[in-house]
Amino acid sequence: MENKEITKTFPVAETFLASWRYCRENRRHIAVFTLVNWLLLLLGFKFMGGTGNILFIFWCVLYYLFSCFFFRFYYNRRPYLLTHKIFDSLVPSTKILFLTLALATLLAYLPFAPLFLGFPAEMMEDYAVGFIQEYMDENKLYDMGLALVVLLAALFALALVLLLVSPIIFFRPMMAWISSVIGRSGSLRNAWRRTKGNYLRFLAVVFLFNAAAYLVQEADVLSGADSWLAWTLLAPLIIYCNVFLAKSFDFFFLDLDTE
Repeated sequence: MENKEITKTFPVAETFLASWRYCRENRRHIAVFTLVNWLLLLLGFKFMGGTGNILFIFWCVLYYLFSCFFFRFYYNRRPYLLTHKIFDSLVPSTKILFLTLALATLLAYLPFAPLFLGFPAEMMEDYAVGFIQEYMDENKLYDMGLALVVLLAALFALALVLLLVSPIIFFRPMMAWISSVIGRSGSLRNAWRRTKGNYLRFLAVVFLFNAAAYLVQEADVLSGADSWLAWTLLAPLIIYCNVFLAKSFDFFFLDLDTE
């Protein structure tokens, strides 16, 4: 008889509650991780200035090790840090980064798609020049407003598309990354296979976490805290998100001894 694998339905609400219970029952450990996370976020984005600092790459390595430590601690995998499993986890994490960058690059070059679809360059040039002369040459204010609207629309479209595909290129591959961190298989194909059929549920989870992060940012702007409030609130939110990912992994993979 053919052995068909059963598709599991991810319990979103129950996982949120289980994550909250874990944080409450392990409040001391969660508080330490939150404090360290807060200090790291301040170091990287407040004092180092984020990606504009060449030393930020070293911060990324440090934060990556912190994330590995968290999940190995959660699953009680000793040693928590000095293990070759961290290097093994670079394989799925690199694939996740590649998928995200590839998609972002594709979306960035999407407006130039007609040039690669056989349209004559002269036709595209005439259209662009005619558009500029018709709508943009006569009024500088209109020019600036239109450019701003186009830019905001492009950024919104990019953010929306990344949100819609995040269950495929981030949430589900993260299961493979966690698996590799704790010493199991880091196969992306296996992660996609075991989590299939839950796209809308994963999308709802990503939307909720993004909405929470957005509200934190807005609260910081309204309070005039100059990002201090944002990082203070994001620190525990990120740790809770990590616990949620771990609980999600438990649901799909805990029944496997090896994979």
